Amino acid sequence: MNFAAALLAGGRSTRMGQDKAWLLWQGEPLAKRQLRVLAETGAEWLMVSCREEQEFTESGEWLMHGADLIVFDPLNTDEGPLGGIVRCLQTIDLPLLVLAVDMPHMTSAFLRDRLLAHFDGDQGLVFRGAHGFEPLAAIYTPAMLLSLEAALQSGRLGLQSLIAEAVQLGLMKVIDMQPADEPFFRNVNTPADIAEDKFAAAVQMIRVQRGGVPESCDDLVAREEPLEIRVQGRNVAVVMRTPGHDRELAAGFLLSEGVVRRTDQILDIIKCPGTGRSRGNIVDVLVGDAEVNWESLTRHVFSASSCGLCGKTSIDSVFQRFPPVTVEVTTTSELLWSLADKVRAAQATFTKTGGLHACAIFDLEGNLVALREDVGRHNALDKILGYALLHDLLPFDQHILFLSGRVSFEMMQKALAAGVPIIAAISAPSSLAVQFAAESNQTLVGFLRDPKLNIYTHDRRIIQPQAISPQ
Repeated sequence: MNFAAALLAGGRSTRMGQDKAWLLWQGEPLAKRQLRVLAETGAEWLMVSCREEQEFTESGEWLMHGADLIVFDPLNTDEGPLGGIVRCLQTIDLPLLVLAVDMPHMTSAFLRDRLLAHFDGDQGLVFRGAHGFEPLAAIYTPAMLLSLEAALQSGRLGLQSLIAEAVQLGLMKVIDMQPADEPFFRNVNTPADIAEDKFAAAVQMIRVQRGGVPESCDDLVAREEPLEIRVQGRNVAVVMRTPGHDRELAAGFLLSEGVVRRTDQILDIIKCPGTGRSRGNIVDVLVGDAEVNWESLTRHVFSASSCGLCGKTSIDSVFQRFPPVTVEVTTTSELLWSLADKVRAAQATFTKTGGLHACAIFDLEGNLVALREDVGRHNALDKILGYALLHDLLPFDQHILFLSGRVSFEMMQKALAAGVPIIAAISAPSSLAVQFAAESNQTLVGFLRDPKLNIYTHDRRIIQPQAISPQ
């Protein structure tokens, strides 16, 4: 299907203090990145809608990224995105895929698979979310040009109302946005938005598809860096983690190790300056009346993000520190099935990278209390525990813990440290995790994938819509 793609380059931003097109995003100007994204969609023509003072040209580096046409907005007018869309449609008689310059989370794969794949060649196409239409990553058609020109001439510049009218007239179709779609449409409006992403890093890769031609493109991967945890200035562990929420990670680590039990036992958590690669990757925890068993605590000098704190094989030793759960609470299978969508909607970095685990804590009504992501599922859970400890929210005895991966003995131990009665996971539990849950009086749910789930222990807490039929 032949179509054109247009970058809406905008102009000077008051909040940014400069032209958004030239702001750096992961080391390159936003305009350069967005043009490459559009070029990778397979558009027959690539256009740039901009003002002359933005210094786009029809030669040089822009041609290297496939910019075939530059369409200039008139000077001394402020017609917004509508003006750019109209002039691009006037320039070339093809369906037009538009993308705003300040939407850097958008990817060519999303535009191809979620937008262009649903385009029938006749009607325009736009996503609709909770806050209205998303007109700056959408498809407009030549059939819409007359009505858009009329709106522009009359000064009606609002795209929301114009798209609503186009939908009523059958000129445009709507795709209802799913939770996983939302992060792609986030734009940058403040200097903080343009700061380096702590959780994801840009890389280049070669995408290969069976029967297709290999193509070079950008991708985002989850960041992974070491964090050295110190207690009273003494090194106790190095964990591989995704940067962010480091204070919570350290606090949760010490809670699950049994070093601290209460919020007031942590006097301070200091981020050490460090040098070289350790810069910003050292935290020192000052504890109060807690008794530190140095010999036990330092036996894990290195803890890999994939395996967590390995080596504890005695369930009895855990119960000496954390007694079994005694509360009796209930939930429903329907509520449990609803948690996955809520977690995915809140997982901004996973949506971009596909490379992070998530742990989330919900109340018994299914309201999200906190969610943390990390390359290591143990780290993500420690961050949840640290959040609870630092905010004096423990115990989580009226809550449900959601895990995005498999359930190991260590994960159950950490959940018990927080007093969680119900643990629900997307993947499988280990045999020791099931044994631990049974003995700790915790309800363990695995393979939580609508319309199925497995209840491995203490099923009385999960209310079923009807009695289980005998086999």
